[in-house]
Amino acid sequence: MGSRQLSGAALTAKMIKKRLTALYPSVKFSVKSDVFSMGNSVDIRWTDGPMQETINAITKQYQYGSFDAMHDMYNYTRIDASLGCEGSKYVQCHRTISDKHKEMLAAKALEHYGKLDPNDNSYYSKISEIEKMFFPYAEAERKTNITTNQDSTFISGLEMKIIKDVDTRDNSEIFVVKIITKVENFSSLRQEMKTLGGYYSRFKKGFIFTEDPTAKLKGNSCVDTKVVGECA
Repeated sequence: MGSRQLSGAALTAKMIKKRLTALYPSVKFSVKSDVFSMGNSVDIRWTDGPMQETINAITKQYQYGSFDAMHDMYNYTRIDASLGCEGSKYVQCHRTISDKHKEMLAAKALEHYGKLDPNDNSYYSKISEIEKMFFPYAEAERKTNITTNQDSTFISGLEMKIIKDVDTRDNSEIFVVKIITKVENFSSLRQEMKTLGGYYSRFKKGFIFTEDPTAKLKGNSCVDTKVVGECA
């Protein structure tokens, strides 16, 4: 008897976990699906590791709509077929911070602010800022982990597009690397791209390379990447 083929939310959960595990191999993600009357959902949980907004930005692509509270209705859309699944009605992320990490954050916050009161309304916002400033997960990993779909490449926890373009000054061929994921430490990223031979262009809103940077960006990985799109 053949194995049961997954579909719907179950397949979506599997594809999400595969993508997140490829991006963050040292983080244990719990990705579970549920089916209920009038829909389904995928629930994602992890401890420490990447910030919740980072994972939200990735996984929201797998939700095929959103609820409009004003009109009390759900608006359906289509997800990218290259994700390899149907998507889910609701995709929710839940990040937990371990006690050890909380202690590290509190200690660093006290050192940075000089005074810290847990009863102060700004306490948790300060803790969040400290984590972004001093514990950026993607920077700490410093591994080249690449997962691709039809339109994007993942490198060191960042999703990016590599687009073939033309230098308007002399019509020479260039490649523009556009960062999709929110970057916590742009200066570090700029320096990293510079060492690979690229520079940032505000006009192009991306990093410019005179030669295809795919091989440099993926390092020694055997995972195939793709330069996508032709800019006008």
